[in-house]
Amino acid sequence: MPIVLNLLRLSKLTLRKFLFISLPLLLLTGCTARINENRVAFDGFMFSTKLKVASDKKGFEITVPRAHRSLNGAKEAGRYEATIYCVNKFGTSDITWVSSPDDVSEISSSNSIYLKGRCRI
Repeated sequence: MPIVLNLLRLSKLTLRKFLFISLPLLLLTGCTARINENRVAFDGFMFSTKLKVASDKKGFEITVPRAHRSLNGAKEAGRYEATIYCVNKFGTSDITWVSSPDDVSEISSSNSIYLKGRCRI
């Protein structure tokens, strides 16, 4: 009988440890799925664009790293980032490009493309 009680205590302890470790992991899995839910693939690739805003807030520069994976995808990722910025900041998708995605024909030595424009309001 004492052996059975010890086994029950051990199994309760093991179950608690299992739940203590697995529950946070399951919750974190749900969070990461939500984060990736808002990402958009371009030409089958995810691009991490970097937007730098000018002092007047209308102008911006966009860097799209790892453009060597798909030049067309990188161009569209940059255009998308610019559009999202202008819509969120000024309520319009009109952009006057200084260096347009359509003008980019080659990738820099750092495997990035660079775009520059201004939100037209």
